[in-house]
Amino acid sequence: MTLRKAREDRVVGRRFAGVGAAVTALAAVAVMTPAVGVAQCDPNWSRNVWTDVCTPPPPMPAWYQSPPQYAPPFAPADVPPPPPPPPWAPSVNPVWDPGHQAWGIWAGSAWIPL
Repeated sequence: MTLRKAREDRVVGRRFAGVGAAVTALAAVAVMTPAVGVAQCDPNWSRNVWTDVCTPPPPMPAWYQSPPQYAPPFAPADVPPPPPPPPWAPSVNPVWDPGHQAWGIWAGSAWIPL
């Protein structure tokens, strides 16, 4: 019985030693990782992993036309400015409807183009 107990103690001791070595290695990696770190680029810039160089984004292409300030984000770039509110509803602001591709107002479920 004592021989069996000694054998079990050795197996348990080896397991604890292996687990301890693994935990120590993981702790060392966790401590060293922030020290190794990566280059801090601006949020819109890109970083080359191999050369560790930050580069700005490429310029906008010549064909790109940004939409006007008054245009909603889903409207095309050549959307006309919104018309003034109708005289019969001065408190209602016209909205751009992507389905009709026009400015207008919604009165319930009816679309009224302006």
